[in-house]
Amino acid sequence: MMNTTTKPDFINSAPKLELDVRPSLASGVDPFSLIMKNIDTLKDGEILHLINTFEPLPLYNVLGKRGFNHFTENVDGIFNVYFFKSDAGFEAPSQESPTISKIETVVEIDVRELTPPEPMMVILEKLRDMDEKSILLVHHHREPMMLYEKLDEIGWEAVTNKINENYYKVVITRKL
Repeated sequence: MMNTTTKPDFINSAPKLELDVRPSLASGVDPFSLIMKNIDTLKDGEILHLINTFEPLPLYNVLGKRGFNHFTENVDGIFNVYFFKSDAGFEAPSQESPTISKIETVVEIDVRELTPPEPMMVILEKLRDMDEKSILLVHHHREPMMLYEKLDEIGWEAVTNKINENYYKVVITRKL
């Protein structure tokens, strides 16, 4: 995230692709795939303006690995998140520089109906078939605390976002 609380001027002047995911969320559709498709259509110097009902914390990590930085503002509970290429001459992200190839595949699984240890087993099994150009989006009924150490051991990392009680989204990516 940028080290400022005021929207930088370049965001106001750059061309934007606006994506309001609130209707998708209201109808129960996960907008992650739609967001990734829109990111892939951005032209040089263009910014994705994402409008959301919550701050998409896992998305910061996923897009950061693809070379994107972001600026977020919360206006009356509506999150306006601006994603832009870090190499466009703007402030670089504070985390490691992204070196992974472009994400080509998003694999999505739902383990909310499984009982422990089945969710962890299903997740680890699915990761065996995935490469560094893939990410795993998991719909989980709780934060998978026991999973994090296992992921670290096999070269993966996760970002978890609590959507509501008994519903967590876990985005799992290869470590840089």
